[in-house]
Amino acid sequence: MLMWLTGTLALALLLSACACRAERQLQRRHDGKRTRWPWLAALAASVVLPLPWLPAVLASLPAEQAQLKLGWLMLSAGMLMLLVLRGIWLLSHQRRWQKTTLLGTQVYLSGGIGPCVAGWLRPCIVMPVWLSLIAPQQQALLLAHEQCRLAARDPQLLALAHALIVLMPWNVPLWWQLHRLRFAIEVDADARMLAQGHAVRDYATALRQHGQYYSGLTGASPLVLNDPRALRRRRRLMGRFTRGQAANLL
Repeated sequence: MLMWLTGTLALALLLSACACRAERQLQRRHDGKRTRWPWLAALAASVVLPLPWLPAVLASLPAEQAQLKLGWLMLSAGMLMLLVLRGIWLLSHQRRWQKTTLLGTQVYLSGGIGPCVAGWLRPCIVMPVWLSLIAPQQQALLLAHEQCRLAARDPQLLALAHALIVLMPWNVPLWWQLHRLRFAIEVDADARMLAQGHAVRDYATALRQHGQYYSGLTGASPLVLNDPRALRRRRRLMGRFTRGQAANLL
């Protein structure tokens, strides 16, 4: 059992390194719309590849190591319960949201959630009530950002990532892969926004001023969204994507 656990952790670390390298290659090619896929592939492979050996490992598990299996089961059950409670919490808040139209798009207004895309099976755009207090240009940018995430099926992608981690919650590299996947999803959304013709300065200003209000309900990591270093890195990547698009027009 211990050898299988060690091998599984080593495989996840190796796949993380491969995903990191692939992500950098895509960024150098100014292909910001696909940086999510190396991390999702690494996460899926880290979980799926070791599974064929698991039945034999569990069958030969000594009695003194039976607590390892029990601990694994309790961790998976605990994480699954947290996800279920998170879904119930979301449903309870959703009943208080007000359906309205913003710039021709159907959205839900919330008192303390958003801007975000909430929900997994039928995701919807949720905007905070304070949105009416900011400039219309920034309203349009925040709405376009959430539309990009909705079109890219970000909630379903992150739901799949969480489901994979439920199978191996003790695998620490998987959590780092999830963190990088969340950041890659934000970078993908940035690339789509720039491809639509939005100005880097205006979009980056909206992120800096209102990013702290984003909700983790979409899987967007508060650490990723609020960390000034992460925002600066996203700004540098946006500048790189913009230069790449300009070079392609020459």
